[in-house]
Amino acid sequence: MKCSLCGVRDAEIYQAHKGRSLCRYCFIEDIRDRVKREIERLGLSRASKIVLAVSGGKDSYVLADTLASFIDHDKLVAYNIIEGISGYNRVEQVIQFKNFLNELGIELIEDSFEKSVGFTLDQMVANSKKRNLNVSACTFCGGFRRKLINTAGLKLNGDYVATGHNLDDEVQAIMLNVIRGDLIRLIRFGDKPIKLSSRFVLRVKPLRRIYEWETTMYAYYKGYKFQEVECPYIELKPTLRAKVRELLYALEEKRPGTLLQILDTFDIIAERVRSGSSFKDELPRCKICGDPTSYGREICKNCELLINSGLLNYQNFPMS
Repeated sequence: MKCSLCGVRDAEIYQAHKGRSLCRYCFIEDIRDRVKREIERLGLSRASKIVLAVSGGKDSYVLADTLASFIDHDKLVAYNIIEGISGYNRVEQVIQFKNFLNELGIELIEDSFEKSVGFTLDQMVANSKKRNLNVSACTFCGGFRRKLINTAGLKLNGDYVATGHNLDDEVQAIMLNVIRGDLIRLIRFGDKPIKLSSRFVLRVKPLRRIYEWETTMYAYYKGYKFQEVECPYIELKPTLRAKVRELLYALEEKRPGTLLQILDTFDIIAERVRSGSSFKDELPRCKICGDPTSYGREICKNCELLINSGLLNYQNFPMS
């Protein structure tokens, strides 16, 4: 069977959501074109600096490669965080990814939890367990990664921070927040980035309309050697996200294109909710670190986690 686009080369991959078969070359160009359309829709083509939040996984490779294919490399800078997970954060993986970025002409800024927070993730988790806190490693990791990524965006004068979240990630997050009834977080997942504080750098997701299997095949066809070792903190018991993921994949298999339809529908709903809602101009600032925190809170969740874990001593504060 010949490629549905070029009609010359043999097809190697089938896009069920579009009902077409592509050769690897047309497939790669299709992914780049879709990312480019998303970038242009968001207005990133006019940005003077875009900070790429990367981890060294397949999505990070695809994010950097696709953006570098049509954006001036001088406008791109990558930022990577070493969380401090024994047996997982490997130096050779960082070196390999740094070499890849060098070939693209993109600078890599390296950081770590230990350097910028004062503790490794392992230390945070160990201390929380000593105090019998029911806090997962993912709670620590996600919160502090978001904090450091935003701080890096501010320091680097970034107009945007671009993350490698793909379509699967995005739709799973949407469904989770629907289940939890988190309206504010839901609205922030819309297709038009918003920020509730001058201390936030706008976050965008150029891969939000690209399936995870597509980023995997893109990385495979390009020959990238990315981080494949699973984080040791991944819970063995089925999480809510895992259950949502399983359901969504079953729906996608039965009706290809379901994930894209969910995303498109949600974007329309989110825009309508935004237009009919009034939000305060600025989120309050944490009294400890100064970062934005949720309405009604005096300290942010990250500082609260460190206090409760015994890693941050902040006496005489009226904890609620």
